[in-house]
Amino acid sequence: MKFTIITPLLLATSLNIATLQAAEIPKDPKQQTTWGLYIDSKEVATMKKELGNKMLFIDVRDPVEIMFTGFTNLVDINIPFKTADRSAWHKKKPVFNMAVNKDFEKNIESALKARGLSKDAPIAIMCRSGGTRGAPATKLLEGKGYKNIYVVTDGFEGGTVKKGEKKNWRLKNGWKNANLPWSYKLNKEKMHMPNNATMASADTAEDKKAAFMPLVKHASPMPNYMRTLKKNSDNLKLSSEQTEKLQAWVAANNKKATDAVNKIIELEKEISTASMKGDNKELLMTKFNEMSDLRMKLASSKTACRDNLLTILSNEQWGKLVKIQKQNTKQASL
Repeated sequence: MKFTIITPLLLATSLNIATLQAAEIPKDPKQQTTWGLYIDSKEVATMKKELGNKMLFIDVRDPVEIMFTGFTNLVDINIPFKTADRSAWHKKKPVFNMAVNKDFEKNIESALKARGLSKDAPIAIMCRSGGTRGAPATKLLEGKGYKNIYVVTDGFEGGTVKKGEKKNWRLKNGWKNANLPWSYKLNKEKMHMPNNATMASADTAEDKKAAFMPLVKHASPMPNYMRTLKKNSDNLKLSSEQTEKLQAWVAANNKKATDAVNKIIELEKEISTASMKGDNKELLMTKFNEMSDLRMKLASSKTACRDNLLTILSNEQWGKLVKIQKQNTKQASL
């Protein structure tokens, strides 16, 4: 059953879309949104044709996925909610892990500004099938001032057939199955394309972090919970509030810990050099004491980090984090 909704924004456009046929509310709570605005592929096509540049139509799929499954030029822009992370394997499924686009909301805000639109403008979000990324993507927009966020409930490819010779084929509903315009030819101007400098910078930063981790472990044997947490945030299902609190902790404490590790490594080199030079025992012991003090401070910081996590995470999340940490430790020792 479908029902008609009339929004003040649509009335204000003075276009032929005074009413909009809305899709049924998804039964699965995970596919529902704060805005409660749902449309199917045919309806969003009509909406876009009527409103034109007075709305923003976003394809939130991975751009590589789009390259192999097709694209519609009625979409205004591709802003992926998640992209495949080929450096990490999914914990439960036999696939690469999907990393959340940390700039998702910022990208949407920029796209609106580039078109002279405010956060009052209608924004339609389309993923592959409407269920696993469309609605979840809107969580990143909550509390940011957006007034009209629509989810395309059947997505670009639609749902899968459950029985018969074509079981698991995506032939149910969806943009491609609705005789709407699409092609395998992409519009470069609309695709999400991180520039090479940004990608190289990100790779370099991650390489540096990876190289630094053995030094951290050497300076203190205590687990690095925050790094494990960051790599498994999806699996742990962190809320936006939890993420903000954890980011605040990192911002306030990470530099101090990093400086302590670097100083410990530096002192170790100085002690080794001083010993081979024949420096006296008093000088060597002074450096040893300084290094010991730093190790105590680092241990205190890591303990405070763990205690902070215990106040932010649920018992279930903490249990999962410890389990992953143990698995990582076991793998590293092999």
